[in-house]
Amino acid sequence: MDILLERKSVRKYTDEKVKDEDLNYILKCAMSAPTARNTRCYSFIAIKDKETHKKIAAVHRAAQMILQAPLAILVVGDADKVFGDYLPQDCAAATQNILLAATSKGYGSVWCGVYGNEERQTALEKLFNLPQNIKAFSLVVIGKSADNAPAKNGWDETKIKYEKWQ
Repeated sequence: MDILLERKSVRKYTDEKVKDEDLNYILKCAMSAPTARNTRCYSFIAIKDKETHKKIAAVHRAAQMILQAPLAILVVGDADKVFGDYLPQDCAAATQNILLAATSKGYGSVWCGVYGNEERQTALEKLFNLPQNIKAFSLVVIGKSADNAPAKNGWDETKIKYEKWQ
């Protein structure tokens, strides 16, 4: 499980392509994420086209690294299939699996937020011609890292409480 400690957000990429078998593995891992009542309300759009990357960068200012990367995956959720209000949790679990799977295959990745930012969400839903019930949740940019910095150690003992807050 060291992969959990090795994952880091990567914003600089080489031009090396993501192998198709690695993309399939990453998507298989994404689809293994848990969902409320096993609704599996998530779907994925794999985006390799550089012109589409440019269009994404134009509407998502925090995703400029997509211009260097060979791949992005848009995680979307089906509001008609989700159980209750669990779309964010279900899609977040799938997004985390994408990040970890990419790391396990030797790729860097970064989660670019979409859900909760109405402007980004609307722009991406329009760009990808999503039906009204399909909600853009996250954009994960993936590629070989051009950044050799080590993963950050997130350990902080002060964040841990036992039995109660105080």
